[in-house]
Amino acid sequence: MPVPAPWLDATTAIRDHMVHWPDNLGVTVQRTLSQDRGDAANVTELHLSAHTGTHVDAPLHFTSGAADSTALNLGHLMGPATVVAIQDPRAITLAEVQQLSIRPGARLLFKTRISDSEWSTAPFQPDFVALDGDAARYLRDQGVVCVGVDYLSVGKADAHHALLDAGVCVIEGLALQRIAPGEYELLCLPLKIVGSDGAPARVLLRPL
Repeated sequence: MPVPAPWLDATTAIRDHMVHWPDNLGVTVQRTLSQDRGDAANVTELHLSAHTGTHVDAPLHFTSGAADSTALNLGHLMGPATVVAIQDPRAITLAEVQQLSIRPGARLLFKTRISDSEWSTAPFQPDFVALDGDAARYLRDQGVVCVGVDYLSVGKADAHHALLDAGVCVIEGLALQRIAPGEYELLCLPLKIVGSDGAPARVLLRPL
């Protein structure tokens, strides 16, 4: 039998003082107990938003009273996925996504110019490549079940609503710097946090 390709990590590492959305809590990773100071064990304390690094949005993020991160459809976050190289340096546009061959149930991960650098250790980039609202509605109408992007947000409120209100899973903050465009098996497991509007996730991709 052929040996399966190795899994590739598409997760942005969480680190002290990494980039975060400007109005979100800053990221602090602090050792509160240390064997070097005579404590019995090493213990790390985390202060961060649910939307830190690689994470999955829940419908609650943009709609009060909607489902939280415990109700995310894990089936949408696992299975065949396509990493798509976006050519437009400004936005993920309707014109560009209309060129894709999309089947119902598709999972699309968009790799933009943001992935040309290690963005998580750089200052916040307000000019990131966002998904336009009309493009988001088109993806929803084509039956896409998962959309992933390589920065901290998929786009403005209209893009979020088009996807989240329809049950489309949204993965943000993917680390695609070393991931080539193509077909993969996706494994994305967000933390199960009661009452949270999002959750950090570990994301793995295996070439098909």
